[in-house]
Amino acid sequence: MNLFWKDIEIGELTETNWDMRSSGNIRFKFNYDGKTNNTHLSNFIKHSIESSKYLENGDEENYNKMCNEESKFLDLINSSEWRLKNEKEEIVKILCPIFHENNEITWQRDYE
Repeated sequence: MNLFWKDIEIGELTETNWDMRSSGNIRFKFNYDGKTNNTHLSNFIKHSIESSKYLENGDEENYNKMCNEESKFLDLINSSEWRLKNEKEEIVKILCPIFHENNEITWQRDYE
């Protein structure tokens, strides 16, 4: 499956686990850590990775700071433009994914 935001291909997902949300690995095609035409999206991905790292490590103080900074990315977080495209070119709308370190990702289908 490939992950998109609007017409920007973020990367290829491999699902490794499913519960209430799906999780797995992402092979990035979008160069979020280098030169890009969409620095806002790039900064969001970096912010998401850093936030999840603080949460996983139990660093509540820094995690809360990151949550307060999330308001800069509400347009992406609340966007209905996140989607997956499978091998058959079928589109599945998803809620904003959560990016983690080590190229891990969590996502949830948007049932609206």
